Amino acid sequence: MTQCTLSEFRGFFLSKAFDVVGNGTYRKHLARCKESGDPWAVTMGAQLQAVQAHVRDVHAAITAMPPTPNRLGEICRDVMMSAQPPIRLHAGCATCTITGRRCMKCLDLSKTHKGHAQVYVDPRFCYFFMLLWYCNKLEYIVRSFTRTWLDSRHDEETFQTLCCALQRDLEPQIVSMHALFVTAKDHVLATLSHYAQSNKHAPILELPSESRKELQ
Repeated sequence: MTQCTLSEFRGFFLSKAFDVVGNGTYRKHLARCKESGDPWAVTMGAQLQAVQAHVRDVHAAITAMPPTPNRLGEICRDVMMSAQPPIRLHAGCATCTITGRRCMKCLDLSKTHKGHAQVYVDPRFCYFFMLLWYCNKLEYIVRSFTRTWLDSRHDEETFQTLCCALQRDLEPQIVSMHALFVTAKDHVLATLSHYAQSNKHAPILELPSESRKELQ
């Protein structure tokens, strides 16, 4: 499976960031220029689609997860859709929903509204769920990051001036976020693949010993 390149990620980042700077007008401008065949717009459009395809790979992997007693697929989908990153911890001891084991200072993935059971997971899964959330919320993160940067600028700056400054100021962050995105996608997909392989024969292994002997 191909990895997201830095140029692809940079094009994705800048297209979303410029759209924030332009209050939603840049997206329409890009679409018009792409339809006209402007080389820069065609290139940026391709870069944008490439990164979105990588995000869809993660979506597809989660969607393909079969139902399991520990509801891992459901938990992953809830984390992906959450507006907030999965960083809330539960003080004290609780039972991990994924492993069924007792652990301290669990990650609390419970939904905030009523009618849903508490969901606690072992803190060793924090890295996985944070990277999963990052992959799915990449556009939201880029837009939020850009708005924070924009708040530090002067009101009288033009769109062109802001876009030039943004490319200059945020290049180090673009490089760092790209590296994290590559790591996140690889880690999430590798973890899900390992989980699927490890649980491939779980139903047979969980049979009573008498039934297992009959299968031998």
